[in-house]
Amino acid sequence: MFELPSILRAPELLDKALGRASKATAKGRDYEERTRNLGIAKVQVAGHTLESTLEAYVKGFPSLDKLPPFYRELVDVLVDRGKLKKHLGAAGWAAGKCADVTRDYARRMGRAPLKDLPALRREAVGRLSSIVNQVSKDLDALVEARIALRRLPSIDPELPTIVVAGYPNVGKSAFVAAVSTGKPKVAEYPFTTQGVTVGHFERDRRRIQILDTPGLLDRPMEKRNKIERQAVAALAHLADVVLFLLDPSETCGFPLEAQMRLLESVQATFPGVPVVVAENKVDLVRPESTRPKVSALTGEGVLEVLDLLLEKVTSRGPAGAPR
Repeated sequence: MFELPSILRAPELLDKALGRASKATAKGRDYEERTRNLGIAKVQVAGHTLESTLEAYVKGFPSLDKLPPFYRELVDVLVDRGKLKKHLGAAGWAAGKCADVTRDYARRMGRAPLKDLPALRREAVGRLSSIVNQVSKDLDALVEARIALRRLPSIDPELPTIVVAGYPNVGKSAFVAAVSTGKPKVAEYPFTTQGVTVGHFERDRRRIQILDTPGLLDRPMEKRNKIERQAVAALAHLADVVLFLLDPSETCGFPLEAQMRLLESVQATFPGVPVVVAENKVDLVRPESTRPKVSALTGEGVLEVLDLLLEKVTSRGPAGAPR
């Protein structure tokens, strides 16, 4: 989803700046001028390297407030958007301070006696190092945030979207794979231990997006973990229609009664989203209910359920994300 710059931790960033400074060269009319210019050049190269690198980190992250609601929700879940802003602000502050120190010491070295230049250069390097070390924890946090954000799924909020929900192991991934067969590759984007699987297919020259969300557990929103909240974000911000899969065979490990409670919770939480309820794994057991029957494993009923979903896909506005 995001093309983010590689981020160095504080010791690595200082090594980069000082390594470049050690290779600096300078010219002058005589020994004194060359020596003075070389000392200034080393400070300037080190300072400018730190300044430009830190600025690149800040500019390389997306404008968090301008992200689509789905991605804003995921960023909040994965890295805490407020904290990320503070870390980026600290990096921006450090870039500005490095620029100030560089200008100050270049000016002072340009006027100081030749014998004072080594001490001034060491002092400048010490000041620059101190600034970078002050934001060391912020750089560490940006490294971790980059890892998390680069793993976000590439989802188009403008495409008609079917979200597949239900308890873990009821066959959600199998259904997505079944309807995407022969179409663009289904891709797994891991978050922590599970992830959102994205598939696409075309119907009547219309491209449709279908998402398999991580398994939702039957418990209040405030008790759901990060993976579950990602699924809720998808339901709230992306779904034009929800396919809720039941496993009447209960081989998923959860009783049908618990699955029905979750269905009621989803319907109550997102009253504006059409929901199609289907019973999967009819190759194992075939209930006498009137709900659509499907076997994602054998393909039975898959196209019929897909037709029901497409009938309900509308251009409705996304629901608000629950808290």
